[in-house]
Amino acid sequence: MGIFNILPLFSGIIPLLVIIGIIAAVVVLVHRRGKTESDPGIGNLKRLYYYGISFIALGVAAPGLILLIDFLLDNLFGPPAFLRGQGQLALGLALTIVGTPIWFLHWRLALKAVQQLPTEAQALSRQIYIYLVLGITASLFAFGLVSLLRWLLGSGDFNGFNIAFPLVWAGIWGYHWHLQSLDVPRTEDGATVRRLYVYITSLYSLVMLLVGVGIVIWRPLKEAYEALFTTQLLVSGGVNFWDSLWSDTTRTGVAILVVGGLLWWWHWHQAAKGDAKSQLRQVYLYLFAILGGAATVVISLSMILFDVLQWLIGEPGSDRASAHFRSFPGMIATLLPGAALWGYHLALVQQESLLSAERWQAARRVYRYLVAALGLITLSVGLVMVFLVAMGVLIPQAGAQLLDAQWWRNPLVLGITLLVVGIPIWSYYWFGVQRAVAIGPAQERTAQSRRIFIYGVFGIATLLVLGNLSALLYMFLRDLLEGGLSLQLLQYAKWSIGTLLMAGAVSVYHWLILQEDRRAMPAPAETPAPAVPVTKDLIAVAGESAQGLVRSLESLLGVPILVWRRLDGGDAPNLTVEELHAVREEIINAPGSRALLIVDASGIRVLPYRES
Repeated sequence: MGIFNILPLFSGIIPLLVIIGIIAAVVVLVHRRGKTESDPGIGNLKRLYYYGISFIALGVAAPGLILLIDFLLDNLFGPPAFLRGQGQLALGLALTIVGTPIWFLHWRLALKAVQQLPTEAQALSRQIYIYLVLGITASLFAFGLVSLLRWLLGSGDFNGFNIAFPLVWAGIWGYHWHLQSLDVPRTEDGATVRRLYVYITSLYSLVMLLVGVGIVIWRPLKEAYEALFTTQLLVSGGVNFWDSLWSDTTRTGVAILVVGGLLWWWHWHQAAKGDAKSQLRQVYLYLFAILGGAATVVISLSMILFDVLQWLIGEPGSDRASAHFRSFPGMIATLLPGAALWGYHLALVQQESLLSAERWQAARRVYRYLVAALGLITLSVGLVMVFLVAMGVLIPQAGAQLLDAQWWRNPLVLGITLLVVGIPIWSYYWFGVQRAVAIGPAQERTAQSRRIFIYGVFGIATLLVLGNLSALLYMFLRDLLEGGLSLQLLQYAKWSIGTLLMAGAVSVYHWLILQEDRRAMPAPAETPAPAVPVTKDLIAVAGESAQGLVRSLESLLGVPILVWRRLDGGDAPNLTVEELHAVREEIINAPGSRALLIVDASGIRVLPYRES
């Protein structure tokens, strides 16, 4: 066997070794994190061996089974062109015969360990194996199911692979999902691994759903646009409107929509049900779903606004409106799913935040500062663009701009678009958090997310000031020393000047915010003088009604008090806080290391004593 025949073998093994390495790294990190108690199970190394070999063997056996089912279906039901040779049969048998016994043997050892030691069901190695298999098989099943639905909807000829691929991965996923449902209760680490699987799968299946919805919306809008604003009512080849509408692209969109919707519904509404207090859920909702939906809406509206302004005051790429606005169906098909994504998850957050306001407050605060940062970046770039246009109009031109008198139109359109989009976003979220800081509790002003935002913006703006000031000074000194100093320097340095002015304004504003926060912070409280330690052995003779008073005195002294119960009852005295402190001082000043406390209606008598 030559070297080139061995390379494919190693190229297939390397990804599996990488995955096993990740599992080993997670196990080692968790072990080093501080779990010093003895392991009641079979040990991390043995678990890593069982589950690592099981994972590799499963990755070998599953493709072999897919090849066998594909071979069988193609030879039974496929067209003659799809008949497979004996090579596929041999490869499928080899992978299945090798991988299946190895997986079965090691998996049986793992199951036997769980039966003998029930705590093994909570082992982190087992949880990582199960949810890693679930994550990989769910994504592969989704891919295969899309191909199967495309064929069922009329795209392409019969292919056994379209059935074998999702069928095998669905079976593996279903078996391991059943296993994870039995491994309860879970440890904190195991619950985190499960959440990672659930929310990552929910995220990419949600993206699939939105892409499918976008394709399904875009196709009829595109065909309607072409029919309304162009003279070509029939597509090439004489295909009618309906056939063009129900194209291969539409069928693909429907397949992606159905698969993504089913996968998202199962993981979000079933697997993640009742997990409202999870921090990973907050990250999923705020950082990806809500922020992603908002970004999609903002970008789509920006593109629509740019095209409109470019047609009105800029230089459009075409003189015909039908050609210039041809991208509108795609923008609308992106805008509508993005708006639905944003609105649905925002309403969900508002509902769930009522159940645990404190947990959701921090995540909501981070989201507001993130969106405010996006708005600030957008309007800052818009300011620079408008400044560049103003500089270019006021200062004599050079180079290519001298030949094009209308060069300023599209840059001005871009600057106006960014300002129109960025100013409302930044104003709404930034002044919203400013109002929350003004009327809210003190922790709003000292929140970590606020300090990161302000110091981050101030630091980046300061660096931009220093960098562009250095560049501007370099160009000035260069032209001065070379004897070529002229007004053209302003034209060449307009990027640096515009960025310098913008960053300077941003840095000054946020420096003032920092000073305002510093002045508003309460002065540090004076540290009370340390109390005189009490090191006496105390015994209190008290009745039942005086037990609360004795415990208060015990807390004040910082030492335990042994209580002897009075048989004659003994009423509890009614002492003020000042009188209790006086009793404390009397105990401290009493001679010796032992004292007897007599508690009755008249008060507390301190009797120092010693053993004879």
